[in-house]
Amino acid sequence: MVRRIALVVPLLGLSALAGAQEVEVRAYLDRAEVAVDRQFTVNVEVSGAGGADEDPRLPDLSDFAAYLGVGTQTSMQFVNGRTSTAVTYQYRFRAVAEGTHEIGPVRVRAGGAEHATDPLTIRVTPAGNAPARRAPDRSRGGVEIGPRDLFVEASVSTREPWVNEPVLVEYRLFTRVDVETYGITRAPGAAGFWVEEIAVPRAPRVERIVRGGVQYASIVVRRAALFPTGAGPRSIEPLALEAQVRVRSSRAFGDPFGFGDPFGGGLFGRSVAVPAESEAIEIEVRPLPAAGRPAAFTGLVGSLDVTASLDAAEAATNEALTFRLEVRGAGNLRTLPAPAVAFPPDFDVYPPEVSDELDAGAAGISGVKRYEYVLVPRAPGTHVIPAVEVAYFDAAGGRYAVAASDPVAVEVSGEAVTGDPVLIGGGRTRLEVARQDIRFIRVATSAFVPVDRQLFRSGVFWTVLLVPVLGLGGALALRRHRDRLEGNVAYARRRRSARLARSRLEQARGLRAPEQHQAFVAGISQALLGFLGDSLNVAEAGLVRDDIRRELAARGVAAEVVERYLACLDRCDRQRFAPPAAGGDGGGESAALLEQAEQAMTALGEALRP
Repeated sequence: MVRRIALVVPLLGLSALAGAQEVEVRAYLDRAEVAVDRQFTVNVEVSGAGGADEDPRLPDLSDFAAYLGVGTQTSMQFVNGRTSTAVTYQYRFRAVAEGTHEIGPVRVRAGGAEHATDPLTIRVTPAGNAPARRAPDRSRGGVEIGPRDLFVEASVSTREPWVNEPVLVEYRLFTRVDVETYGITRAPGAAGFWVEEIAVPRAPRVERIVRGGVQYASIVVRRAALFPTGAGPRSIEPLALEAQVRVRSSRAFGDPFGFGDPFGGGLFGRSVAVPAESEAIEIEVRPLPAAGRPAAFTGLVGSLDVTASLDAAEAATNEALTFRLEVRGAGNLRTLPAPAVAFPPDFDVYPPEVSDELDAGAAGISGVKRYEYVLVPRAPGTHVIPAVEVAYFDAAGGRYAVAASDPVAVEVSGEAVTGDPVLIGGGRTRLEVARQDIRFIRVATSAFVPVDRQLFRSGVFWTVLLVPVLGLGGALALRRHRDRLEGNVAYARRRRSARLARSRLEQARGLRAPEQHQAFVAGISQALLGFLGDSLNVAEAGLVRDDIRRELAARGVAAEVVERYLACLDRCDRQRFAPPAAGGDGGGESAALLEQAEQAMTALGEALRP
């Protein structure tokens, strides 16, 4: 047996190199003959595609059978180092009419193509006849396969978890006989748990494990992370499967070539179905302690780290900013709500865009959950977004903890926006002054006009008619522009790129004194990189020359304009790290560098203009 199991491991390793499987669809009956009022099953097997694209379409059997229900069974087969997966749809019927009946083709869409099975024939006999003959014969034929020859075992990471602490459950198949295929016939229920499935390799690794002094070949058939939703005793239900075991005929006795394979079958023999089921596991879920529980605790159990950042340290009033909040760690992050953030009162805040990257592995559930807020400052000054705190329960230490980010500051320039409405409770509202009194009755008569005068011929009529239409069009265009500024970060960055670059150049212009030469050159370099990052909607940090050339070429910018821009950046880098004498910090050199930067940005802006 040791030599046979050793042969299995390299053979199974070749399954990863197997090519794409061809889709095959077939239909078969669990028996060829059935008595009236007895049940029979129509099996539709789809292999090589991971199941049908949509439910199989059976022909109408109402003339001789009553529909009872449908179930599915997934099986995995390891033959000659190749792995194949099959999904079987099991349709159960009760026979109601005697005679020989034909079941037409079953139509299945799988692998993006339409398939049809061969017709089937079933004979329905009168009630009370001899027991139905099964087709094919899947009995064990007298072969003894005991409960210790093939069994399923379940194991858990802990039997006393806290509420919402992940319990890792692993189901293993142990065998001392030759298993060709197996399929899960009943998956455990999920009552009282939040379940996260953990992927099992399609070609599982065969391990040699000793149980009670006996060596078994073992593979993992299912893994899952269970998060208990309440305290008290809980039961993890058993998993049931059916294995197809290869029983060797008398020709193979002795197996002189060592072809026995605990998960692949031999050259001779037949297959028999052997059911196996794991035992239920009882666990005791501990309630989270009430002492020391933070007010903002949301129920997460695990470990966390929180980071916060803004896409810019400086902005002007009415310019969109992006505030990014990341919660990283282990635990059920999928159910974590958005943490509370105390934004400055002078900021308009829009609902966050939430995304996550979670990995369910053998160690549990871990990853990162991101929240991105669009902010619009309405008043100048230095604004600080305080630390964001997320409370969690540390299961290892049995105590509550708080993960907090660092505060984030932004310098807002410009004038306070007083003409726009103020955001209150998520909506915009404006106070209006009501009329102070009821108007008096008008007693004077209006001027008389001829009754035959045509109003539509007057210029006043057309002026009054067109002005509201033009005004509405202008208002809609303005509103659309403002919506894009507030909701489209890329558009807002492009719109502000030239203005922000000019502002940075003006700041650099005031640093032309010889002792401030390096700060002057750094300001021009920052203006060039900032203008490029805002125009392309990419991060300024990490921009390299090859990336700049590729991005600008993709937008149709002439190579001459690109090289002129990069030459200005290179000149800034040389003067930035050169000594003052070599850097040429005189007024003429600084003015020339400033003019070159302005010309380069103007040319690039015109080339990028749509």
